This record gives sequence, C-alpha cells and structure tokens, in this order.
Amino acid sequence: MTIWVRIKALSAITASALLAGVAGGFLYGQSFTGDSIVSLPGRPGVYRLIGHVKIEHNGNRIFSDFADYDQKTGSCQAYDNLRIRTSDNIHITGEVLDYDGASGSYTVERNVVLKDREMTMKTPALRYEGSRNRAYYSQGGEMTSGQTVLTSEHGYYDGQAEIFHCFDNVVIVNPQYTIWTDTLHYAQTGLTHFQGNTNIETSDYYMYGRKGWFHQEENKVSLQRDAYVKTRTSQVLFGDSIYYDLDMKNGNVYRDVFLLDTARNCYIKSDYAENKESEGYALFTLHPRGVMVDHGDSLFVVGDTMVMTYDTVRKIKEMLVYHKVRFFKEGIQGKCDSLSYRHRDSLMELYREPIIWLEEYQIDGDTVKVWFTQNRPEKVLIQEKAFIVSEVSASQGYYNQVKGKYLWGYFDDSSRFEMAHVIGAVQSVYYVLDEAARELIGVNKTESRSLKMYFEDNQVRGINVIQPSSTTLYPVNRLSRRERILKGFHWKPELWPKSKYDLSTVW
Repeated sequence: MTIWVRIKALSAITASALLAGVAGGFLYGQSFTGDSIVSLPGRPGVYRLIGHVKIEHNGNRIFSDFADYDQKTGSCQAYDNLRIRTSDNIHITGEVLDYDGASGSYTVERNVVLKDREMTMKTPALRYEGSRNRAYYSQGGEMTSGQTVLTSEHGYYDGQAEIFHCFDNVVIVNPQYTIWTDTLHYAQTGLTHFQGNTNIETSDYYMYGRKGWFHQEENKVSLQRDAYVKTRTSQVLFGDSIYYDLDMKNGNVYRDVFLLDTARNCYIKSDYAENKESEGYALFTLHPRGVMVDHGDSLFVVGDTMVMTYDTVRKIKEMLVYHKVRFFKEGIQGKCDSLSYRHRDSLMELYREPIIWLEEYQIDGDTVKVWFTQNRPEKVLIQEKAFIVSEVSASQGYYNQVKGKYLWGYFDDSSRFEMAHVIGAVQSVYYVLDEAARELIGVNKTESRSLKMYFEDNQVRGINVIQPSSTTLYPVNRLSRRERILKGFHWKPELWPKSKYDLSTVW
C-alpha cells in the first residue's frame, strides 16, 4: 500500500518535527524541512521538499528551493538557489546537487562556488568528498585567495592540507608575479610546487624551470631542469638547478651554469655560481670558463674562480679571474695567476708571473696590460722587467731576446703584432740570418736606452736601436750558452695555449 503524505501551510519547524517523529530522522542525526513536503509514491522514505528547503545530515547542511530527500540513506538531489555548508565548514553554492549520504560526497553543477575561510573557487561542476574533505573539478576552475587568482583545466582542493592540486594550463596571477605551468600544488601558506614547463614573470625577472617551488610570502623560488632566470635588461642565468631570493636579488646555481649577457656579448660557464645582485657581483667556481664573443674571434678565459661585477642596472663592469688563469684569442694568448677585464675601457690586466704570446713571441714582466678596440687587441704594456723571447733553434739553445724596464706593443687592424717599443736599460740578443742562404751569420748583442722592433707577417722586418751604449756582432760559436742567455730568461712553450681547446675541452 502506498502512503501519500502532503503537509501544507505548516511552519518549517512543525513539518520537520512531525515527519521526524514519523520517519525517525532525528534518530539518525538528520532533519529536513520545507514549505511543502511530499512522500513520493513507490519510493519509501523518500520525500520531495519544495520551498525554503533545509536538510541536515551528519553535520552537513543543505539549503535549496527544491529537493528529493532519502531519509534512509541521507542522500538527496537538490536544485535552485543551492547553498551547502559541510561539516568541515566549507561553503558551496550552485544550482544542481547530488548528495550521497553514505559517503558524505557532493556533486554540484552550474555556477559552482566553493569557499573556506581563506579562498574562493569557481567552476562549472564540482565533486566534493566529505570523508576526505576534497573538492574535484574537471571542467575548468578559478580559485581566488587574497590578491592571488589561480585557474586550471582540472584538479582538486585538499581541504585538510589546504592545498590546491591543479593540472593543465595552470595560471596564477598576482600583482607581484604571474605563473604559467602544467602541474601545480598551491598551498595557502604561500608555498607552491610545480612540475612541467613552468614560466614565472615578476617585475624584475622572467624565470623558467620544469620542476621546483615558489614561496609567495617569502618571495623565494627554486627552479630545476633546464632552468633559467632572465633579467629585464640583458642577462640570462641558466642552470640545472637555481635557487633565488627575489627580494634580496641573490641566487645560487648548480650544475651546467651559464650566464649570458647580450649587451656585453659575453658569457660564463661553470658548475656552480652565486649571483649577488644586491652586492653587485656573480661568482663562478668548479671549472669556470668565460667567453667574450666577436664573430669567431672571441676571447676565451679559464681559471679556478671567476667574478663578474656589475652596476645597479646590471650592466657588467668587470670580469675577474683568479688562480691558474689562461686565455686564448687569435693573435694573443696568455697565462697568469689573476686577471681583470674592465668593460668600460676594454682593458685586460694580468698579475703575478704573467706571460703573453703574440704569434711566436713570448712576452712577460711584472704586470701586463692589454687594451682592446671592438674586441680586438690594440696595444699592450709590460710594466717592469719586460722580456721578449722567440725561438731560433731550441735544440741548440738559440733564442732571440730583448729585455728592458717597460714595453709598449701595438697591433694592426687584423690583430697582428706590428711594433714593440722596449724602454729603459734595454739589452738584446738577436741572431742574424742570411735569408738567401738560410744560414746564421752571427749573434748580435746590444745595450741601449730603448729599442723598436717592427713586424710583418709574424717576422721581424726591422730593428731600431735608440741611443746604444754597446753593440757587437759575434760568431755564434764564439759565445757560451751563458753569454747567449740574458738574465731573467725563461722559455715556457708548454704553457702556451694554441687553441681554446687547450684551455678546456668543452665550451
């Protein structure tokens, strides 16, 4: 026998109390009210509620204009002007609801809005699992927390951990930053983890990585896998792993480090770097190597440690290289213990046992300075104890030599050594060759106030001895080795880098 019950013109409380007494709703931690309550034929314990509907079940409260409620299971389907307050104090609104009383799960559709104490989420459809306090969406969603707006194709919200797990076309927009990624785990504490191709833009930087995290409150970021940080000016810092403090503008980079500066047309590679923008420098260690690019005629430098200094607008001022320094450039190569290169005046300085090679000529002294014009050597200055050596016959111990207090050297427009002017207490040993017979005529020893050597096609084409105090041409066999070698002589061909690959196998 079917029982049809219709209660009309009773208050919500009266209707609820009456039906609860009949159906035992209060005994099972549930109650339901409405302006009109009808028991549906053929569906025992199922009631249709119309107008000012309110359903309470296991701490969950549902409000709507229309609902079918199963008192036995606590399940319901509700429509129109839908409002839900879960037992976890989550607020949900929408137009259509399917509530499973056994699991405490909701499926809500059409203009769905979910709110907790910190955030608001909007989506066309939502499934909420009450037992796990999780809300799932698969038709696109938008979450707002303070000034942060997050959108994605699908994902879920873990209410217990207060974390959003978002997938596909994920975008976070904040006045301070914007993030685009494939997969993102956003915590309301401010810590966001991401995976997949991720781009981050701030007022100062463009950043990229395929894995990492970003802490909005602390304004710190960790980027991994093909990561880079690009400034708004001209610098890009690449690495396998990058950690950056965006407020302090300081970062650490690990493995496959690559700093590129397009304004200065130079770059540095290493396996570890510290970028201290707040202090105006970047430090590179673990096999650092630097390059100043110039259309195939670049300057290549290696050492134990490199430091790049720059000004407040991140314009590079100076490159510093320390310990076991060697460099290579067409027309000039060198080694020393420490090196500096100032971009402002294109001046390179070598300190502590410096040696440079200009074609076949080895030149050294206390300090070496080389000026560049448009990235090609223009002139060189050797300060104190200048010494030039070129090989005549290593097996016989024959070497051309010039020594003095200072040396000025000049290059032509093709970066070829053109002239050397040695000044102050000059001594020279020069082997005279009969070019026609290709035989040594003798060895010339001179002492003078200064001396000029002129070069053409890497060969000495003229020597001008200025104010000589002595000059003598000796037969080669007349002089002992000690007489043929000037004091301070040393010949180091094994240190001469003849290509960039003598410096490093990888560039």
